[in-house]
Amino acid sequence: MSNIGFRTILVLMIVVALFAPLYGHHGTQFLSKAMEMNTAEVRLAEMAANKTQNPRIKDFAQMLVRDHNQTLDKIKELRDARLANATTGKAVDSNSKNDANVQLTPEHQRTLDRLSSLSGADFDLQFMEVMVSEHRVAIRNFENQSHAHGNTISTNQQTGTTSGQTTARQKPSTPDQGKYSRADLQRDLDTVDFANATLPTLRNHLQQAEQIQKELLTK
Repeated sequence: MSNIGFRTILVLMIVVALFAPLYGHHGTQFLSKAMEMNTAEVRLAEMAANKTQNPRIKDFAQMLVRDHNQTLDKIKELRDARLANATTGKAVDSNSKNDANVQLTPEHQRTLDRLSSLSGADFDLQFMEVMVSEHRVAIRNFENQSHAHGNTISTNQQTGTTSGQTTARQKPSTPDQGKYSRADLQRDLDTVDFANATLPTLRNHLQQAEQIQKELLTK
């Protein structure tokens, strides 16, 4: 290898070391996946609210749109806080991560296209089947994240600097995002808190989805 090539590689390694995020990479991957999944839920639920003639499903779909949009707002707050931390506190443009710019996975796009071609009872049955399946997957993902790095933080609790030590911690919110230190972010405590705070909502969605699906199948 030439001296020029070696120096180039060395410079690149130094740049990466200086500017690489100091927070846990696993948590960032989780937030990106959660962003896509929640965006898919919102788009599917918006479709259902417009297509279905079943009042129960319409109410359920409208609840999903509301709750998953709130979850998306929390995800953006956490991602912006991580980015600001990695860029020495510079402000982050909240419009840079607009929902319309989130690209769905091929699987979610196929599901969206398939449901868009259905109507009436066929749509209702297929939509509820998707909602049961999607929420089961989401719950597994959020439960896994709630134990990231061995953390076992309950909602509104905080893990101290010593492993296993727990003290009160409020769930993430806009005014106090700065409370997560770089050490916290390295251990993904922000995403652990978020996962624990979101799980009750996801479980409630699944319970309602299963009830509605059962009602449709017994008609």
